[in-house]
Amino acid sequence: MKGKTLQYVVVIAILLVANLGLVFTDGLQSSSSFDDKLFLIENIGQVNSVMISHQDKKIELAKDQSAWKLNNDFDADENFVQILLSLLNQVRVKRAVGTLAEESFGNIEVRFEDGTLLTFDFASDPLGTKSYFVKDKIAYQVEVPGYRDNVVNILQLTEDQWRNRIVFDGSWRTIQKLTLASGGNELMITFRDQFFEVDGIAEIDSTGVVDYLNQFQLFQANEMVSEGRFPEMDSLRSSAPLAILSIDDIQSSEPIVFRIYPSLAGQAYHLVIKNDDIMMVFDQRRIQSLLKFNEDFKVVSTP
Repeated sequence: MKGKTLQYVVVIAILLVANLGLVFTDGLQSSSSFDDKLFLIENIGQVNSVMISHQDKKIELAKDQSAWKLNNDFDADENFVQILLSLLNQVRVKRAVGTLAEESFGNIEVRFEDGTLLTFDFASDPLGTKSYFVKDKIAYQVEVPGYRDNVVNILQLTEDQWRNRIVFDGSWRTIQKLTLASGGNELMITFRDQFFEVDGIAEIDSTGVVDYLNQFQLFQANEMVSEGRFPEMDSLRSSAPLAILSIDDIQSSEPIVFRIYPSLAGQAYHLVIKNDDIMMVFDQRRIQSLLKFNEDFKVVSTP
């Protein structure tokens, strides 16, 4: 037994030495073959714009004072912009690949306040589990420590997905009047004197009114939709809306009007159009929480 035990100890020791040798050798090769911070942006505060080219589409995110604009047309989703910048601030090269068999998905160009540029291509493996950045025709597998998603996924977002999804921001402190008409039922909440009145209801559930109006704080769509992206959504615009929601708010000179359309068969979301031209979708549960009527705010007397 002692002899066998000694043999096991010797074998284990040899394996450990071999593994340490591999690790040490791999470390030497890694440190000498590439800079693991090749694509890392240390000071993201100096980034002035990011141009992403993907599938013949261009996404330009440009800093506009303290905010970010999308393609000089829309407000950008600040959360997504910050995620992108954070990834670029932490990205590390895992290994040098050399020539990449996969075709590049697109190109990214980062422009800094001093006018300098950082440009590279990006790609992924066929399974979408690995991210590659390509510079000077040399591909590098990259990763962000602690980030589970594929790094290049955010670079493939559409213009609609980069748009700011906050379509209204009000609350019981700023809303002056709200009306909702749907299928012959109506809701009218009006601020008078020191609090709200609900049309036709003598004794209202004041807490219920406040909670309902507070749903419109940072009122955010699931996704913005461009005309032509989904033909079925474009067709839905010509049909009768399920409900029309109008909000007068002290922060807006004109009422904000949302036309809510029925969900299509098999879809768990609704098309909503703001002020006749801005298309978006909301999930069904969110829409159901909005479809309240005067009687819903009546105080229920207990026996």
